[in-house]
This record gives sequence, structure tokens and C-alpha cells, in this order.
Amino acid sequence: MSTRGRPKGGDSAQTKKKILDAARLEFATNGYDGASIMAIAANVGIAPSAVYHYFQSKEKLYTDVFEQTSNSIWESVTPSEDASTLLDAMRELLDDSRQLAEQLPSYSDFLASLPIEARLHPEFSELLEKRAVYQDRTFRRLASIGIASGELDFLTEDEATELIRSIVMGWFFERHFRQAEIPNSGESILAMFEHLLNSD
Repeated sequence: MSTRGRPKGGDSAQTKKKILDAARLEFATNGYDGASIMAIAANVGIAPSAVYHYFQSKEKLYTDVFEQTSNSIWESVTPSEDASTLLDAMRELLDDSRQLAEQLPSYSDFLASLPIEARLHPEFSELLEKRAVYQDRTFRRLASIGIASGELDFLTEDEATELIRSIVMGWFFERHFRQAEIPNSGESILAMFEHLLNSD
């Protein structure tokens, strides 16, 4: 018979990661209000009290899931330094995003639900500001690539950033809410940027 609770002599970092993974899935599936600490603990194989050993409250757990998920997602889709054109960078972003959605669906589902949770729970409104910081870093990087390559040199960096944000987030949310990508939607985005690249 296995002992529940904090594993004796167990790896603290590994247990914390398991809790975050289980909590992400629980929050993504049931929302903040419907998420159960008991269910999270059961999925990890520990007592509910052990969850509170690592995270002082359900709110703290949600916030930490957000930080870990955002870091993973946005670092994965931010273009690499060797992307020389916006077309290449966008192709890389779409490919990485599709791969993440397939391999780690709860990550996308969790992040997509944040605006709704922040509206229901004002204590999470600051997470929307942090979300914007993560987005800005990625979309400004894309904008600077597009301006330097000449693809978006008719826009300011702020304008290019907001154009790219609108395109990418629109594509992301449509895919999320439909639970499937609209056929050829990503290819249409790439075709537009290919036209801009070759318009000179």
C-alpha cells in the first residue's frame, strides 16, 4: 500500500512539476471555480494537504501554473535569432504552435481561458498584463524582423506589432474554439507574408 502525502525523501522539484501539470489540465478542463484540489492531488498520488505544502492556496497554484505555462509557450514560439525574414519567422511560429497544440493541448487550453477567468476573478487581472508582456516580446521581435527585411517597412514598429498580434491571436483563438484549425488558414497567412516579401 502506497503512502499518500508528501513523498518521504521524494524529489521536491519533481513533485512540484507533477502538481503544476495536473493543475494545468484541471484548470483547463474545469475552469478555476470548478477545479478541485482533491482531483489534482489524486492525479499526482499525494494528499490534498501536500498540494498546499508546495502552493499556499488555490489562487497561488493558478498563478504559478500561468507563469510556468506562459514561459514554456512563448519561449517556444518566439522566433530564433537566425530568422532573416518575417515569412520564415511566421512559418516557424505556426509550425511550433501546431506542434505544441498537438503535444501539449492543456497548455493552449489553459492560456486561452485566462481572459475569461480574469473577468470572473479580478485577482487574476494582473495576469492579463503579464500575458501582454509575453506577447509583446514575441510580436515585437516579429515586427522588427519584418521591418528590417522590408516586408513591413511601410509600418512603424508599433503598427507592425499590433498587425501581427491580431493575425496570430485571431488564428490561435479560432483554432482553439473550433477545436480544429480552419483548413488552409495558416497557409493563407504565410501566402500573405510571401506576397509582402516578394512585392519589391
